[in-house]
Amino acid sequence: MRQHISRCVFTFLVLCSSVLAQATGSSALFFVGATPAQPDVPKWYAAGLYTVGSERKLQLVRQMFSVDQHFQDFAEDLDNRFYLASQSGIMVLHLDDPNLEDFVSVDNFDDFPCWGAVKSDTGSSAVQYCSSKIFQVLGSNDSSQPRNGAGDWSKFKFLRYGGENGGPFPMQPPLAEIAGADVVMPYAFRPDVTIAKLPREWESPAAKRRTIVVVAATSQYLALWIVPDQMVGHTIDAANPDHAEPIQVLLWNKATDKWRTLELATTVTSLTHPPVRVFGDWLVTTTMEWRPGPAGSGSGSPGMANERAVLPIAEHPSVRDQYMNQFIDLYIPGKLILQNLSNDKKLVLNTGQEDSEILAIRSTGEVAYRVNDTIYSAKIVGDQITSAVPVVKDIDVPEIHWAFWAPAAHAAKPAANSRRSD
Repeated sequence: MRQHISRCVFTFLVLCSSVLAQATGSSALFFVGATPAQPDVPKWYAAGLYTVGSERKLQLVRQMFSVDQHFQDFAEDLDNRFYLASQSGIMVLHLDDPNLEDFVSVDNFDDFPCWGAVKSDTGSSAVQYCSSKIFQVLGSNDSSQPRNGAGDWSKFKFLRYGGENGGPFPMQPPLAEIAGADVVMPYAFRPDVTIAKLPREWESPAAKRRTIVVVAATSQYLALWIVPDQMVGHTIDAANPDHAEPIQVLLWNKATDKWRTLELATTVTSLTHPPVRVFGDWLVTTTMEWRPGPAGSGSGSPGMANERAVLPIAEHPSVRDQYMNQFIDLYIPGKLILQNLSNDKKLVLNTGQEDSEILAIRSTGEVAYRVNDTIYSAKIVGDQITSAVPVVKDIDVPEIHWAFWAPAAHAAKPAANSRRSD
């Protein structure tokens, strides 16, 4: 399980949709799409700001990073900042003003082992990264203080991580260890920073540290998956990867200081990560089953024929090929389970497409989700997800994995010289 984190390359699209503005006209929905480069597909993609054009197609507003700038990584503080890292620096995306261009130059950026967003109890937001030592970039663009400076290992107790992005190009989640009763970061490095204390039944002997995947870390919850011993330290065999099903997630409610175990109907292999995300009180699980099938069959998951399949030289990644390579022997029926952690209410969204995911859930019940190349908006009403409406359908939509609402006054307008980059 312990792997050097491959540098991630992202194609970021930010879309604004006046179709989904609130009835008052006060807010609009934006989307961020990302395609990490995988070890077997080391290709770079450009990053751009887009809006919804005519006939629900994408229209380029401006390019944020060129292919040559090597877009590498993404983090979010789950409040008001997205951090987009390239070879030469970090762009801070302000959710309350997504049109604001805010780029901070960085020398020797590295995302291993301490890349991540942190947000302290005082409200300050930053992203931390390592080179020869730990550095940080502040989320605030206040000119009275330097944006880039020395970081602080202890800030990882304020780690913010929303969970694994959907689609077939996953990112590496944060890793931690159990040291006695302490959950410590960064993984395999010192000094130890304790981010939580476990109940006695989950303690690890002092002489044996256990590997933990941070499934999600918010201001309200910390969700952890203890990697089974048989999946730690083994050579990865792509033809027959180790797997765990269902998975047991340890959940800490910070407000009540209570721990409990959630059994989630999904599978993790030595090639994949827990397909779980948290939006406020909602924990979303992508259902997966271990179902070995004929070589190259992808276990017969629904929607395979609908997915984009392109040559390696194409501008867009091949969704079909990556599902075949990364999710070996996993059956993904297109079933998303939403569990409210405050009252345990469960909802199910059946999309009938393996390449589907929840993008955002608002506290008022609005939901944005993606099914292959189409984005939908919907509403949680009682125990149902209702009123689904298609918002955009286009070739770039499979790269969309994040969404957020922002003031409609900041909804981007296409630049005069902008065009689609198909």
